[in-house]
Amino acid sequence: MKLLTTLKETKKICVCFEKVRFIKKILSQQKIKYSKFLIVTHKKLWKIYRHMFGDQIDKKRIIFVPEGEKCKSFVWLQYLYEKFLQHKIDRQSLIISLGGGVVGDLVGFACATYMRGIRYCQIPTTLLAMVDASIGGKTAVNLACGKNLIGSFYQPILIIIDLNFLKTLPQQEIRNGFAEIIKYSIINKEIFDFLENVDKEKIYSIPFPINKFTQKLIFLCIKTKLKVVQQDEKETKGVREILNLGHTIAHAIESVTNYKIYSHGEAVILGLISESYLAKKIGFLKENEFCKIKTIIEKFVDIKDINPKILKIKPKNISGLVKFDKKTLQQKIYRFALPKRIGEVKIVGNIKHSLVIDSIKFLQKWLLEKIES
Repeated sequence: MKLLTTLKETKKICVCFEKVRFIKKILSQQKIKYSKFLIVTHKKLWKIYRHMFGDQIDKKRIIFVPEGEKCKSFVWLQYLYEKFLQHKIDRQSLIISLGGGVVGDLVGFACATYMRGIRYCQIPTTLLAMVDASIGGKTAVNLACGKNLIGSFYQPILIIIDLNFLKTLPQQEIRNGFAEIIKYSIINKEIFDFLENVDKEKIYSIPFPINKFTQKLIFLCIKTKLKVVQQDEKETKGVREILNLGHTIAHAIESVTNYKIYSHGEAVILGLISESYLAKKIGFLKENEFCKIKTIIEKFVDIKDINPKILKIKPKNISGLVKFDKKTLQQKIYRFALPKRIGEVKIVGNIKHSLVIDSIKFLQKWLLEKIES
């Protein structure tokens, strides 16, 4: 079991294999005491993974929420508050989030605000959550006009990353995870070089391969995010904003399709193409670097599996929702995290609306070509 020291409030990130069954022992080893604990997850997930916990978990200590973005709402937030009260959860208690990034966001925000803050632990079960969503302390729920607009920075006391969960991932979840991995490869050239040189089958197949290559890849992504977050935990210095690469357009795409057509990872893939083109269009990113980014995306993502719905949406309808992304300042200018080169991402402001439109048009053209080829 590898231990990464992380942020002040988080004791450790534990990267392990087949260790979650010893969760109470891990908590004891990390000197995390609690009066009682609850697990928040969804029914389908618990049915698949409950055997991994052995007989440690009393069924009465499990709270179920629905799958998907619909649970990141005030309705389900209030539901958790009420369940916490029913179970007499107090500030000596511990809440465990078991699931992907959506469950982690909801549980994290509930814990950040219930009784002005109670402790929680993240156990991510998807590739995306392991390399990105569970790390860094961002918690949130959605509004109809935008994603993650109501939230807080609130660190879990412990993150347990058990790679055994990845064995049962469906193809879509692997693709979702690789969207964030590709994002990190644009931020960290070491990851990009690794992806360029490794055989696809060694790190991308069904079932998901657990080997020295995937372990290295996941570990590199975690270290990359930690390095950024440690410099700017609450996104006040502009450093952490680079992690939003691909997400400004992605969130607009998710919002315009009511979170029903594209998974988060699929939207990020589309966002990376659009925003990388935008960087090239303004002369920030060289043509050859842009081509390398496209190539690495096309290596690991079967574009034909991505829903073509976006081809029927007017670019202005997508760009109109970019205005309401939380990364813009006072909702008056367009502001993006853009690649300057592979291994370097910067924040760029004062981008004209017409350029955003052009980047979305390019995305649609690129996707159409890939679908028809």
